[in-house]
Parts: sequence; C-alpha cells; structure tokens
Amino acid sequence: MMQEYNVIIEIDEEGNIKAETKGMKGDICVGELDEILKGLDGEQKFKNKPEFYDRSIKQKGVVKNKTR
Repeated sequence: MMQEYNVIIEIDEEGNIKAETKGMKGDICVGELDEILKGLDGEQKFKNKPEFYDRSIKQKGVVKNKTR
C-alpha cells in the first residue's frame, strides 16, 4: 500500500496562515512546506511536531499531486 501524504493549510480571518503536514517526517516535511509557502511576505514562525524528530522511518521522496 502506498503511503499517503497531506498538507493542511488554514487561513484565519486576519490572513494568518497555518500549514501542517500529515504522513511526512523530518526534512521532507520542511522542504514541502518551504515550497508551498515560498514567496509569502510577513513574519514566519515554525514549530516542529514530535514526528519531525522521528528518524525510525526513512523516506526517499514524495510523489506530488497538485490540483488547482
């Protein structure tokens, strides 16, 4: 079975953006979020979830399905 990866993006009434990944760990997660959020102005704050530090599962890449 193929692993599923998701990115959840929330935008509040003030225009603040919260982005969270599901199913990704470590540097892959950071890279995906960087790609999605690049070009946005304003202050950026990052908080890594515990899964970021879990190195027990190595991921080789992510297949991207983009919809517009």
